[in-house]
Amino acid sequence: MMAYPLYLPEPPSTGDLTTARSERGAGERIVLVEDAASVRAITARLLASLNFEVLAAPDAGSALALLDSLDAAGLPVDLVLSDVVMPLGMNGIDLSIAIWGRFPRTPVLLCSGYPDQVLKDAGLSDEDMQQIRLIRKPFTREALIARINNALYDVR
Repeated sequence: MMAYPLYLPEPPSTGDLTTARSERGAGERIVLVEDAASVRAITARLLASLNFEVLAAPDAGSALALLDSLDAAGLPVDLVLSDVVMPLGMNGIDLSIAIWGRFPRTPVLLCSGYPDQVLKDAGLSDEDMQQIRLIRKPFTREALIARINNALYDVR
């Protein structure tokens, strides 16, 4: 019997993984936290069109309650996408800290249309700015899916 070599493809590099997954999601559950109703609705529709399951909350407190109820039901959350500047005393940075304390494996992607100084005034240091995942508003569909994939697959 003759032996034939078997050639297997190389495993994808991190860059290849994000490129290969850059078109659409695979049903991942995203909690969207946005205080502006119109932005929340548009972003939720965009995420749904990209094949993500979207659960939306208008503020940080509602988001934490939603995360707790999903956790109690045994339903994992793959990503939290949150605005940075929000009303009712808890901004996106505070929300991130609360999430990381309760659900340390849940990635958080913050979005903001404000300049860096506003983010620093909200509590982010220069070091924090290097560590957090952030997407700037307004963002394109392509930029959003790329940043989501980076967060889901821990690519920095």
